[in-house]
Amino acid sequence: MPDTKKTFDSISKNYDLINQLISFGLHKKWKNDFINLINFHGEVIDLATGTGDIAISIKEKFPDVKVVGYDPSSMMLEIAKKKNSDNTICFKKGFCEEMPFLDSSFNFATITFGIRNTKSIANSLSEIKRVLKKDGVLMIMEFSKSENFLIKNLYNIYLNYIIPFIGFLFSKYDEYKYLANSIESFYSKDEMNLVLSKSGFTVNKNVQYNFGLVTIYIATKS
Repeated sequence: MPDTKKTFDSISKNYDLINQLISFGLHKKWKNDFINLINFHGEVIDLATGTGDIAISIKEKFPDVKVVGYDPSSMMLEIAKKKNSDNTICFKKGFCEEMPFLDSSFNFATITFGIRNTKSIANSLSEIKRVLKKDGVLMIMEFSKSENFLIKNLYNIYLNYIIPFIGFLFSKYDEYKYLANSIESFYSKDEMNLVLSKSGFTVNKNVQYNFGLVTIYIATKS
């Protein structure tokens, strides 16, 4: 597996623009819907925060909430900090598998399009469970495999040709080819629900977009 920290450092400068292109502008709607599914309160950690979109949106909508944005890429975090010009969010650098927070620190943990790129999904979920308070909520938004034959084949064309080509236009072919491969090899909705259940979470709700190719998971610490 490539060094994901180096990968995301490398693509940080054009990350927001390329996300806009490869999602055909839909990622902003998905993220807006994501934060509107829950009434956040207390303390929230946004994992794989990247350039800070989710962390900043949560803070803007729920100003009394304490938000931590957490990511292994220092260059991504620099962009996030510039976006958060009033310094209302605490951004910290680190990996999901080993977090510098006490047990039961957060009411909510969010991670959008990031769980598949962790070094270990199982270890990350174990650590997320540790830092969540009793009955704490984990919200994940991630790409997911479709079982529909037609959609699966169209999606494979998109992943194997369109995403790498857009990366190529920005001289980041290898990085976006890796990201496309990580999407293609990730779980279906049902498989991910099972992974969450085995990791000590109770899945309360799934919300799907784009014929099931993007899935939101809302789960409670068991």
